[in-house]
Amino acid sequence: MKLNRHILLAAAVAMTAPFAFAPVAQANDDEVLPIFSEFTIDSITAKVTKGINLTNDANGSLGAYSDFYYNDGTTNIDFNDSSLRKAVEGKSNAFTFGNESVVFNFDKALGQSRTDIKSDRWAPTGANAEKNTSDYLAVFQGNSVTVDLADSLNYFGMNWGALSSSNKFEFLQVDDSGAETSLGLFDYNNVFGSSDSKLPTQAAHQNNEYNGFVHFYANETDGLFNRIKITQEGGGGFETDNYSFRFSDESFDFEEGTDAAETPEPGALLGLVAMGGMFIRRRLMA
Repeated sequence: MKLNRHILLAAAVAMTAPFAFAPVAQANDDEVLPIFSEFTIDSITAKVTKGINLTNDANGSLGAYSDFYYNDGTTNIDFNDSSLRKAVEGKSNAFTFGNESVVFNFDKALGQSRTDIKSDRWAPTGANAEKNTSDYLAVFQGNSVTVDLADSLNYFGMNWGALSSSNKFEFLQVDDSGAETSLGLFDYNNVFGSSDSKLPTQAAHQNNEYNGFVHFYANETDGLFNRIKITQEGGGGFETDNYSFRFSDESFDFEEGTDAAETPEPGALLGLVAMGGMFIRRRLMA
């Protein structure tokens, strides 16, 4: 029995050591995501970063993508492959772009009021202000787009370029009867404090217009949304690209880029250690 006890004791040490002595993982100062602007309305927070260039697009010619692009659970949509654009049956001016859970509803036909999928120098830039030569979505006064989601989101991000003071986002929760509840109206002024100086990149090829990647997320479950309205009021355009979504019924942990429920609390780890210790102790005493 001594041999068995020794074996079990060694197993106990092996099982508990990673939990008992390893510190809770935290990003060091070099890993903290730089935030250039931040604004919260109730349970929805907006934060602005530079975004990232994809690993296969180091020169940023596709524009900036979400810092969470490669995270599990992130759904990404760009407008680069025209074969993915599908009209939604039974709806006018409604399209999907590679994912049927995300429907873009336009007030008017694409191409009217200058609203369209296009490629020109006003495309939102790469993470370091590189010229984006890919397709992007432009919305102008006289047209707008409502993005309907099959389920609730806790996160939405997009490359926002050549900013205009009349760019507006509204986040809504739609119930089964179709009734809308507005959760927050964000615009250029409240996200950036009416100051372009808080934007991360400035593009020489756009007459020094500013660009950035804006992240909207539910900081509490009350902020979960399933509809996004994108409008342009007044002159100028609303240039966007490289959308990212996260379907979830939990709030979003921005620091970890996951659902808040997926981030283990230190107390939970200690609980696992205690349970493991009790199990080993019982086996030793048996």
